[in-house]
Amino acid sequence: MATKKRKVDSECRAFNDEWTWKYFFTVVKDKPVCLICNEAVAVFKEYNISRHFTSKHKNSNYEVMSEYERKQNVESLCKKLSGRQNFFKKGNTIQEAATHASYIVAYNIAKNNKALSNGEFVKQCMLQVCDVLCPDKKNNFQTVSLSRKTVTSKIEAIDKNLTSQLESKIGQFKFCSIAKDESTDINDTAQLVLFIRGVDENFEITEELACMRSLKGTTKECDIFREFQEGLLTLKVPITNICIITIDGAPNMTGKKSGFLGLFN
Repeated sequence: MATKKRKVDSECRAFNDEWTWKYFFTVVKDKPVCLICNEAVAVFKEYNISRHFTSKHKNSNYEVMSEYERKQNVESLCKKLSGRQNFFKKGNTIQEAATHASYIVAYNIAKNNKALSNGEFVKQCMLQVCDVLCPDKKNNFQTVSLSRKTVTSKIEAIDKNLTSQLESKIGQFKFCSIAKDESTDINDTAQLVLFIRGVDENFEITEELACMRSLKGTTKECDIFREFQEGLLTLKVPITNICIITIDGAPNMTGKKSGFLGLFN
């Protein structure tokens, strides 16, 4: 007959405060941890905790201390442990803030169409301003990485996040409309721009620039229609949800047979 394994977690064991001064143990993240050697014991069980103390620290000065002396030493050891925990916590907080700051700078560089290498210039300015206003915080500013490679990766991450958010909203659309236009950029390359406006079941309206597709080579009706389809597929826009398409009056758009509308219908 099969027997069930005993689960320690189901025994509802709790840490006894007396074990702190008696065996120099405390609780860290739901685990009993020795204040002397910082080793953790698997369960909240006095036998396990006392065995650790007698086996690991049998010949130490802690074993011969009186109750009062133990309590005094426990207080000191707890303060040291708390100090180490706060040190690592502070380090993580500073690193998170530095990462957040690098995202802010990268976002503004992309938003204002500046060179990716400008991040290093921005950091140089930040450090010089820091020397004047808050020199004691200079180390925190130095942890902000704004190299060209870092700025590039941050902008790519922001782009992926925004695209993911847009795809999520598009997936909730009940109806949507598309506005499209085709023009050329400064390099004389034709660009197809799609704007989307949709409404979900809660009547929340979202209007965003959906995508921009490069038309390399010719800009015939079939080329525009192909890029239009690929743009919708990339954003996972259901064609059945499209109720309106807004275009300009160019012949390659309005043709009933070979124009964009003719191909779409």
